[in-house]
Amino acid sequence: MKETKRLSLVLLMAGLFAVAGCDQKTNEANSDVGKDKLAEAFDGKLKDCAAAAQALGVWIDHPYEEAQSVLTPSGPVATIRVIRPGTMVTRDYRIDRLNVDLDEKDTVRKIYCG
Repeated sequence: MKETKRLSLVLLMAGLFAVAGCDQKTNEANSDVGKDKLAEAFDGKLKDCAAAAQALGVWIDHPYEEAQSVLTPSGPVATIRVIRPGTMVTRDYRIDRLNVDLDEKDTVRKIYCG
């Protein structure tokens, strides 16, 4: 009787481990697919933001007052962050944010994503 219970317990444990192993492989495969899709979306948004930054690069060396009406959130750019000398900024990287660096005279010095 004891051997039957032990055998039943061993078979039950083996079955649980087999099921857990299969489930883990499925989750790993789904995780890889999710990572690939996320990477594609990230690359696409980053390229869109970079293209916007490059297009707006014509405003470098111009007064911010002149560029302000064009430097507005749209399309892949959700926010515009204007950075003046001495301005404290967070170091987080956002692919949908366009940074506009200004100098002491409020002249646009750099436009980039992040």
